[in-house]
Amino acid sequence: MFRSIQNYSRLLKISMFFILSQLIFSLQPSAYFQPSIAFAEENKFFVDKVVAVVDREVITWSELYKFMEFTFKDELKALNPDEKFKYFKKHEQEFLEKLIDVKLQIDEAERYGIFVAESEIEDAIKDIKKKYNLTDEAFIETLKKEGMTLNDYKKMLKEQILIGRALNSLVKSKIIITEKEVNNYIASHPELSCDEEGYYVSQIFVRIREKEDEMKNVINEILKRLIQGESFSKVASQFSEDISAKSGGSIGLLKINEISPELVNLFSKMNIGQISEPMMTANGIFIFKLDGKCFKRDSEALKNYVQALLEEEKFKKERNLWVRSLRQKAYIEIMD
Repeated sequence: MFRSIQNYSRLLKISMFFILSQLIFSLQPSAYFQPSIAFAEENKFFVDKVVAVVDREVITWSELYKFMEFTFKDELKALNPDEKFKYFKKHEQEFLEKLIDVKLQIDEAERYGIFVAESEIEDAIKDIKKKYNLTDEAFIETLKKEGMTLNDYKKMLKEQILIGRALNSLVKSKIIITEKEVNNYIASHPELSCDEEGYYVSQIFVRIREKEDEMKNVINEILKRLIQGESFSKVASQFSEDISAKSGGSIGLLKINEISPELVNLFSKMNIGQISEPMMTANGIFIFKLDGKCFKRDSEALKNYVQALLEEEKFKKERNLWVRSLRQKAYIEIMD
C-alpha cells in the first residue's frame, strides 16, 4: 500500500553511508577540509579559527563545521543556509566534544597496535560500489560532490574501522549479560510481551494538496521542526491531519498480521525512537515514529531482543567510562 515519496537515487543512498561514517572523521586540515565551490559560496559567513587543541593536534572551526554538516547532511536539507548555520552554532559545543572523543579513540586504537590493512579498505570500497551499483567514475564523482578525494575517504574509512575494533576489543568483549538479568527486565516491562507480535507507532499525516508546492512546504516545515528538536508528539498535534493528532500522533499497537508487508519491512528496520522518511499513499503523506516493539510472550525473539538491548545499554555506559578515562589522560584545551 505504501511506497516511498521519492525513488532515491543511488548517490543519495551512498551519501547516507557517508553521514554515519563521519562520526569517526579525524579531520586533518590539509587532508580533509577541501570544500567545493558550491560549499564555499553557500557558507561565506564563517571565519576559520582554532576552536580546540587535543594533545598535539588542533581542531579548527572549518573542520568542526564540516564534521557537523556531514553528520546531519540529509536531515538538514529542509533548512536554508542561515537556518543551518544557526543550528550548528547552537550545537557547536556538543559537536566539538564529540569530535574530541573521536580523535582520542583513534589515538588509543593506534596505541594498542590496532591497524587496518590497505586491502581491507579496498575491499570495503568495492562492496560499497557493488551494493549501490556504482562505477569507479560515478563513485569518484560522488566523493567530489561531498568535497572529498578518494584518499580522504579511504582515511575516513580506515579510522571508522579502527574505532570499531578498539571498542570491540577494549570495551564490548568485557560485557556479560546473565539470563537472570534478561528475565528480570522482561518481567518489569510487560509492554514487550503480546499475544501477537507488533509495533507501537506514532504518525503524522498530511493530506494530498492540489498544489504540489503547498504540500511540499508543509512537509518541509514539519521536518525542519523535528530536526530542530521539537518533540514528535508536539509537531503531530499541530500538523497531523487525522484523528491521531489529538493524541500527539500515537496510534498504539499495530499487529504484524494487520498491516501491509511494506510497513512491516519499514518498522522492522527502524530503531526505537527513530523517525521515518516521508511515505506517500493515494490519500496523503505519512511520517512514522517507532515508539516500541512487542513480541510473542516467552518467545526466543523476545529474549534475544532484551539480551541485545541490555548489551547495548551496558556498552554505552562502559564506552562513556572508557572515553572519559581517555580524556583524563589527554591534554585538551577548548578556546574561548
